[in-house]
Amino acid sequence: MIKLLSLIFLILLLIVGKSRGFKTFVTFYLNLFLIMIYLTFMKIGTPAIILSIIICILASLITLFILNGTNVKTKSSFISIMIVLVFMLIITILSIKFSNIQGFAMEDIESIGYYSHDINYDMTYVIIGMYLICTIGTIIDTSISVSSAMYEVYKNNPKLNSSELYKSGMNVGKDILSTTINTLYFAIISSFIGFFMWFYSVSFPFLSVSKTLVKNSIELLLAFIASIMIIPITSYITSKKLIKDKE
Repeated sequence: MIKLLSLIFLILLLIVGKSRGFKTFVTFYLNLFLIMIYLTFMKIGTPAIILSIIICILASLITLFILNGTNVKTKSSFISIMIVLVFMLIITILSIKFSNIQGFAMEDIESIGYYSHDINYDMTYVIIGMYLICTIGTIIDTSISVSSAMYEVYKNNPKLNSSELYKSGMNVGKDILSTTINTLYFAIISSFIGFFMWFYSVSFPFLSVSKTLVKNSIELLLAFIASIMIIPITSYITSKKLIKDKE
């Protein structure tokens, strides 16, 4: 079934996206390969935070430059993503430190009982890495959308200054922000549904302090923060680079 669905996925990409659709297919599997590398190196004890940062950087390079080529749009987006990634690393570490959600939750006890407990790995770093990887796709998509729109605006009106370009980028960002937030919400909230069904007989006050619920809530909020931060940063950097390249 996986092979059949993958084939349908490829055919639809080629029909709708043609050559760009094929590039999308290639980048998807390259990013999938990155995750396999991530798991392999994590298994041999490589620090999860370092691995996650490397994977986020490589995923940004693959997604931006294979799909969109090397130009001012992709360069601006890449720089913006790296800046947001640094901020998110700091925010994520602080969030994990003060929320004390490392390790497995009570509701995981039965399922992990079948697995080896001798993993010799700090799960705090795994959670931090997971949150970073969770947000990278969203900020890549938002960033390139803003920078591409700004590029088109500037190409049609090259007399605009950096301040005017920045405002246009922010306007574009505002238009896509609500869509991005809702997409993230429905993508992550789906994992809550099964959780609530498993514990439907448990009181809500108990669920509200559940480690699993807190983890997913923090993941969602961090993704929201990253999606908002990337807009002004991309708008600023793209506006400066467009003017600089003209000069």
